[in-house]
Amino acid sequence: MTTVNQKRIAVNTLLLYFRMVIMTFVGLYTSRVIIDSLGQTHFGIYDAVGAIVTMVSFISTTMSSACQRFYSYEMERNGMEELRKVFCISMTVFFILTAIILLLSETAGSWYLVNKMDVNGEIEAAKWVFQFSILSFSMQILRVPYMGMVIAREKMKIFAYLSLFEAFAALGIALFISHTADDKNARLVLYAGLMSGTQIVMYLFYWLYCRLFYRECRFRFMIDKDKFREIFSYAGWNMIGASANVLKSQGINLLLNASFGVIVSAARGIGYKVYSTIAQLNDNFFTAVRPQLYKSFAAGEMKDMHKLICQSTRFSFYLLFLLALPILLETDFILPVWLKGRNVSGYAFILTRLMLIEGLVNCFTNPLATSIQATGNVRNYQIVIGCTLLTILPLSYLGIRYLNWAPSSVFIVSITVTVFTQVLRLLFVRKQVGLDPAAYIKGVFVPIAGVAAISVSISLIIRHTAHLFLHQHIWLRSLSVIGSSMIVLCITVFIIGITKTERKHILEVITAFLKKMKMRKSYD
Repeated sequence: MTTVNQKRIAVNTLLLYFRMVIMTFVGLYTSRVIIDSLGQTHFGIYDAVGAIVTMVSFISTTMSSACQRFYSYEMERNGMEELRKVFCISMTVFFILTAIILLLSETAGSWYLVNKMDVNGEIEAAKWVFQFSILSFSMQILRVPYMGMVIAREKMKIFAYLSLFEAFAALGIALFISHTADDKNARLVLYAGLMSGTQIVMYLFYWLYCRLFYRECRFRFMIDKDKFREIFSYAGWNMIGASANVLKSQGINLLLNASFGVIVSAARGIGYKVYSTIAQLNDNFFTAVRPQLYKSFAAGEMKDMHKLICQSTRFSFYLLFLLALPILLETDFILPVWLKGRNVSGYAFILTRLMLIEGLVNCFTNPLATSIQATGNVRNYQIVIGCTLLTILPLSYLGIRYLNWAPSSVFIVSITVTVFTQVLRLLFVRKQVGLDPAAYIKGVFVPIAGVAAISVSISLIIRHTAHLFLHQHIWLRSLSVIGSSMIVLCITVFIIGITKTERKHILEVITAFLKKMKMRKSYD
């Protein structure tokens, strides 16, 4: 009997997608307000200083995947008592890791901030931002075991509501900051402090919900050497991959700051805000899929697991591409409008485009990586992938120092290495879960390549035509390109990007939704 609940995945995916669409617009508007309130220089300081703490926060990302994997595994194979044991041990580990992060941040992080960071002379404000960033990431780490339980139980409605609260809280803080004193340093410190307060509230929400509704989430100190060793070993090897990803992103941020100054950091920060806001679509879509992958492996349903890997990869790409394609085409229009006509650094346009392209390449990561993590045999995988990703930083450093590379070249290196790691991941998946690479290429890469080639070609023709005939009507020209590119992509995906069965399911879901809306309207 299959363990993959396609209906639940579809419902959770739609819920998370609509939530993410709202969060995307809220997040982009929030970023615009903050950049306008702080100015690009102080925004660059906030982004760069926060990167120091993020460098050590990879531990929370690692343990989050560990929590979800072991929760889902125990739900499928064992009973409530084992699940409670895993939760208690996870909490114990997280308390230890929080202490480690505090130690690393207050020692090595503080030293780097004072001695190496370019903060445009605003060292006191930067110190306050740094301390508030440490508090924020500590709260994010401690809430992971609770959030992991909500996701493992596939309570996506709760996850969506709390995430929306977090997004609107950030918007409220941004609007409040814009009406405070004109002192940029004061605004910067106040913004960092209020954002850390939001993370404290989020932690309390997750703690209270799990405490009330899940008996297994009532923490008590527990020692089980075998289970502790299993969880810590799994997470320990995952830290290699997680630390490599952090060095790839935040390490490059620090390198750009040290090499080119705060202006390039601000440009990278603008691009990263756009990329990260949209890339959350991929992460949140896969949030609905991840527990099903873990459970299908635990139940031994390998055929269903292979199907879900291919299916989730394609849909991850399509959902991200739906928003990325218009931005790639009209970056020169979107960024100035988003930033209220402020003078945008030329670096911001190219870095935004490159980060979006890398985000599309990363759509292949989650399904392949999760299938490896489901097996629990992650040592060799993390060593190979981690070491490969770690080459990005030294290559970028050497290129900047000895070859006079521009900032954009660093991201080209990152994209190239990321593509190579996807090939390596596929080889590991073939070995550990038996997925045939030829079937994967046929079921994933071929339809994605076809959709990308056709939709981009048609969209470029439309863009060229619009710029030719509507060059004096900038808003009409750009909005027509944005709207038509999204329509073209949807049509292309429906025709060649999905299977016949998937088309049937989509039509059934749309029909059911329309009937439900019609019945509700008649009732009203």
